[in-house]
Amino acid sequence: MSVRIITGTLKGREVFLPRNCKFRPSTHYLREMLFSIIGPDSVRDAVFLDVFAGTGIVGMEAISRGARKSVFLEKSHKCVDSIRSNLARFGVEGRGIVLKMDATRELPAVGRALEGDEVVDLAFIDPPFSTPLEVPLLGAVTRNRHLFASGCRLFLETRFAPGDIPGEFSVADQRKTSSSVLTTLVFG
Repeated sequence: MSVRIITGTLKGREVFLPRNCKFRPSTHYLREMLFSIIGPDSVRDAVFLDVFAGTGIVGMEAISRGARKSVFLEKSHKCVDSIRSNLARFGVEGRGIVLKMDATRELPAVGRALEGDEVVDLAFIDPPFSTPLEVPLLGAVTRNRHLFASGCRLFLETRFAPGDIPGEFSVADQRKTSSSVLTTLVFG
C-alpha cells in the first residue's frame, strides 16, 4: 500500500507504508485542506512538526511544499523505519528528523533535535482515533512552550470536534471531513 505526495518538489512520489500497518494515512482530501489553510507562504522555510506521524505523509508533503525541516514523532518501530526509508529514497533525509518516541511524554526531545534558535512554526497532530490523546499532547505542548514559535498554528485531526482545549490555545478554524474534524489552534 502507498500514498502519493500531492504537490511541490516531490509531487507524485509514492510514500510506501510499512506492511500490515494498523493506522489510516491522512487522506488526499485532508492534506489538500490542511495545506490550503496553512498557505504556501507560511509553509515555505518553516519548521514543521508531524505528531503521531504514522506514514509521515503530512511531514513529507510539508517538505515538498518548501518547509525547511519536518520533525516526525512516531512510536512504532516499523513506521519510523518506513519514514526514514522514504526520506532517503526522495533524497531529503537532511530535511527530516525522525524521532521514535511517545509524543505525550517525551516532547522535550524535539528541542534537542532542533538546531540553534529553531522553534516549531507549524504542527500537525493526528492522534489515533481509538485512543484520544489530544488533551495530554496539548498539555505537553503547553509545558514545553519554548519549543514553539509565538503564534504557532497547530492543526488537530480528531474523529469528533475536541471539547477540552486548554486556555493557552485559541480555536481559529474548524472544518469537517467525511470521517474527521480538522481544528486549527493558535498557541500563545
